[in-house]
Amino acid sequence: MDPKKKIWNRWITFLHKQEERSKLREELLLREIRSSVSDYDKVGRLSITELHVLQEVGEKDRVNVTTIAQQIGVTKSAISKITVKLMKKGLLERYQLEDNQKEVFFRLTSVGEMVNEIHERYHQQLENDMYRFLDRYTPAEMAFLEDVIREATEE
Repeated sequence: MDPKKKIWNRWITFLHKQEERSKLREELLLREIRSSVSDYDKVGRLSITELHVLQEVGEKDRVNVTTIAQQIGVTKSAISKITVKLMKKGLLERYQLEDNQKEVFFRLTSVGEMVNEIHERYHQQLENDMYRFLDRYTPAEMAFLEDVIREATEE
């Protein structure tokens, strides 16, 4: 078989497996959140984007809609809608500085911190798994792989 065709077939298989794994990991993460948050019914189902908004707010001080949108690559309009949902779910709260009543910032509630911590542990486990997977490759192979992934993800 043509080498390009072999790579294409492997790539399609890889994408399908990643999609399946992603769905499974997402379900496991949401199950852990559900079992850890006592008032989960109020929180309800969380999207991955909502989790990433919580992560962004949890990592920085004085986070506003513009900052979040720039960091996670979503429109400000979408972030505005997501932050409203997260406030209704009791995961985020908004605040303003005394000397600047115009700008609105966000911070995590205690439940939001708990959800974010679970999400952070999840990401750490994924990172550790990837490092273990990459241990089988030489530095030269990893450099080549990094080049391929960079070129494949450039816009």
